[in-house]
Amino acid sequence: MIMIGQRLAIRPMEFADIPAVRAIELDVFPTPWPSNAYHRELSGNRSAHYSCLWSESDLAAYGGLWSVGEEAHVTTLGVRRRDQGKGLGKVMFAALVNRSYALGANFVSLEVRPTNEPAIGLYEAFGFKVMGRRRGYYTDNGEDAMVMWSDLIHAPSFKSRFLGILAGIDVPGLGPAPDAEWPSD
Repeated sequence: MIMIGQRLAIRPMEFADIPAVRAIELDVFPTPWPSNAYHRELSGNRSAHYSCLWSESDLAAYGGLWSVGEEAHVTTLGVRRRDQGKGLGKVMFAALVNRSYALGANFVSLEVRPTNEPAIGLYEAFGFKVMGRRRGYYTDNGEDAMVMWSDLIHAPSFKSRFLGILAGIDVPGLGPAPDAEWPSD
């Protein structure tokens, strides 16, 4: 169980967080987003939802998604290099999936490099499956992207798996767990 109490907390990304997010991006991604991308996302994209995972007073991870119709599309997820392998990516991804429920999504999608085995393993542990490829997606080396999708997130098998994962995470700011029942609306 990831149970760190007050040492970890999730909150919505703010403009003041952007320099720390950029520092992580520049350190861990071969092709970080342009420096003004988060400003645009936070100020002008009503479909965008970004969160930060704080470890005490330091930004340890961040992630975001776009909510479009019945789909939540994960746009980014980054974990500070020194904190990789400690379960913080799992916490951040759980927060994104949980946010997808709160936004009324039915499906969650994302792209990932085929060479990013830790991320692929994380997404598969949540029940995501490879549904396609985007040829030459990554501009640094022309690598393809694997497109991964969830099943219907309200389906009993997906939701049960997710609630099991969520039960092992005790981090303030994660938000309420989705109802275990099929939605009535």
